[in-house]
Amino acid sequence: YKRSLIGLGNGVDIDIKGMEANQLLHAYSVLQENTKIQSFEPHLHAPGARMCLEAIWGYNIQTLSCVGYDHNWVRGYSYADEATPLLPKGTILHIIGYMDNSVANKNVPDPRNWSGSGNRSISNMFLDLGNRISMTDEQFQDEMAQRRERLHLTKNDVVIGCPLCMIAPAPVR
Repeated sequence: YKRSLIGLGNGVDIDIKGMEANQLLHAYSVLQENTKIQSFEPHLHAPGARMCLEAIWGYNIQTLSCVGYDHNWVRGYSYADEATPLLPKGTILHIIGYMDNSVANKNVPDPRNWSGSGNRSISNMFLDLGNRISMTDEQFQDEMAQRRERLHLTKNDVVIGCPLCMIAPAPVR
């Protein structure tokens, strides 16, 4: 296995209006390799209130994580082994950031001001710094087989974060 270096975020065109809560930011990335997501770590700055991670595979959109955010207490969230997302190449990862630049957010020094991206704490970031692993097709098939066996899955089960878990590969002839 090797660490996957997927840039998931948007640090260029962040546009947060003054005196407004519930502003949304979106960023997308297409997986070029089969990927196992080990953790989700939202990274926003002062106006950040919440971030969600979705996986889009075909017609399926699954929420993998959705957590509150407080810039004074940045956290990473590790998945349990049996719940670690196993995503095939071609999956679209989508993060949604919820920003609160209102007087209700005590982390914002002056909510009257517009803010954009940057490296200062009063500027903003919108990233998922979680850990991911790239897998070969064989490793990916092995991981899904182990998941099916460990969880005693049947063909009628749905596994959030593993859209192909219930599709066993055709036997090799």
